Amino acid sequence: MTLPRQQRRRQKNPEVAASPASATAARRTPFPHVGKTRIVGKNYITRCPSCAQAGHDRGGDNLAILVSDPRFYVCWAGCRKEMIRAAIGHPIPVRQTA
Repeated sequence: MTLPRQQRRRQKNPEVAASPASATAARRTPFPHVGKTRIVGKNYITRCPSCAQAGHDRGGDNLAILVSDPRFYVCWAGCRKEMIRAAIGHPIPVRQTA
């Protein structure tokens, strides 16, 4: 006997569920160089590396990074982008003009 179509549960595809690529993506943090993050609204909230080097940001919530585009970030304590990038070891490249 089989169940009527309306009462059947959708079966998950075991090949997709056991995919190692999807498991790796779920464990990976979006910003491994800044540490633990959490999502609040449209932003990832984390500890500002520049503030942490100076001994500030004990709460770990000064840096906001936009979820949809991680190129946009701001430190609510006032650190400049140059300071944040230098603190994580990836300074902003300087353009050479001819």
